[in-house]
Amino acid sequence: MKRMLLLGAFLVAASGGAYALPSSLYVGLYADEARSVMSVDYGGAPTQFEVWVWWLPSERGLHAPYFIFEYPSNVTPGTIAPNPFREFLIGCNYLGAPMCVTFTDCQFDWIWSHHQTCYLNDGQPSVLEFSGVLEARNCETGYPLEPITVLNKLGLNRDAVLDVEPQAWGAIKSLYR
Repeated sequence: MKRMLLLGAFLVAASGGAYALPSSLYVGLYADEARSVMSVDYGGAPTQFEVWVWWLPSERGLHAPYFIFEYPSNVTPGTIAPNPFREFLIGCNYLGAPMCVTFTDCQFDWIWSHHQTCYLNDGQPSVLEFSGVLEARNCETGYPLEPITVLNKLGLNRDAVLDVEPQAWGAIKSLYR
């Protein structure tokens, strides 16, 4: 009986991390895999940095994102690596988007779709952001397009630019730590 009570207490404690997904799909640009760094500073000579594209799916899931970056003049783009847990990557020519991926399974938690090595060439303040195509398909029948809310632009020699209201940003962060 004591073992059953301990097992029950453990299961209740272990399930405490469950959360409800938001009603909108979110995307953010980060300089680390942990989603904690949102800006990069020039360190002399070309400074290498990584751009991670992280998605927080809506309650309808995430199946396939497509996007284009707008590189400021002081950034040289480098190698792009898609998430290895993808189903296929066929040329990425959907609407001219050079970055696209279709996941093997429907995603219902934070996931990165791509990371790219870039080089910051000077100390001029700028931002790395999405440009043109920014679309994603959810997991409902027929994989319809999902509205996307951009969380932030990656700050280069400056703070990140948050694209959501501060109250909404705090609420999102508190739900998914």
